[in-house]
Amino acid sequence: WNKFAENTHCLWTGIELDNDTISDGKKLNPRTFLDQLGRWIKNSGNAPISIKFSYLYFPGHNSYEDYCKEMKEIISLLLTCQHRWRSLKIYVENFSVVQGLLDEMTNLDNAPKLRVFELEVEDMKNSNYPAWKALCTSLTLHPKSRLHSGYARLTGLELSNSPSTESIMWWIRQAPNLKTLDVFIRLKQPEHHQHSPLHVWKLDNLSKLYISASNGSDIGPLLAQLTFPVLTDIDVNVGATNSTIVEYLLCRSNPQVLKKLTFYCFRIRETSVLTYLKQTPSLVYLRVVPMTSMILDALTAGSGKHPICPDLEELNVSSLALLFNFKKLLDMVHSRSHDTR
Repeated sequence: WNKFAENTHCLWTGIELDNDTISDGKKLNPRTFLDQLGRWIKNSGNAPISIKFSYLYFPGHNSYEDYCKEMKEIISLLLTCQHRWRSLKIYVENFSVVQGLLDEMTNLDNAPKLRVFELEVEDMKNSNYPAWKALCTSLTLHPKSRLHSGYARLTGLELSNSPSTESIMWWIRQAPNLKTLDVFIRLKQPEHHQHSPLHVWKLDNLSKLYISASNGSDIGPLLAQLTFPVLTDIDVNVGATNSTIVEYLLCRSNPQVLKKLTFYCFRIRETSVLTYLKQTPSLVYLRVVPMTSMILDALTAGSGKHPICPDLEELNVSSLALLFNFKKLLDMVHSRSHDTR
């Protein structure tokens, strides 16, 4: 039975290993982990494989130097079957230990079957690569694309816990054909110096932009380097910071083609929002947090008054400003339901 199982390659195409697995009260032995990974890869034959593994450093289990050596062995094993990768999901201690793997992946033609790549990093403080202190990416590859320029066939990019504009821009420059960009900035970024020359990167195919940031993070330096001429879906969640986000988007995108818009910004200026909304004739979905009476007034139709966002179909008012006037909300709904324009 064992021989039959080992020779049935389709049984070994889903590899999932975790060195935090407890065996007889102990962490999984590094050598056992490597042996198991090698066995799965060998028994999968020539079939496409999906690999998911977590390999973290546990003080007392081995030295950090040993951990780095073990990671090199793991990467060597993974690269032996690079041409068969269908999905690769990795959770490791820091970015530096997988640098060799990413260097090899700069040419994705070596992994023609790869559709999903995820990299999650545990340690945000002790990386030898400051620009990559915290990187968690989920990269979805377009299934039919066969371009020969590395990451050029990426159409979706998700970057979480990104500590710097530099790290985000590195990925964006590698993937000029992105259609969806999702960025979460976790740490405070340095102020951008106005005298420093910037190269503005134009994302011609980007239609969906999702940006969120922890309090104290600054997404201005990122937006200052990008333009989005065909954006149809914008979702910005920056809490109590980044009050100038609307001004950045106004000059970096084309509001005329926008369909969906979410602003979750407690320090956002009403006048800025209104300036932006007045230029979004095709908008069908709107959520502004907090929703204010001034914005509702602008959305309200009336005798001789054309409301902003005339094609609006859905308005999310789940979070309201202090002293919110509910009558204005009812008046707005009533006016638009009877507006014949």
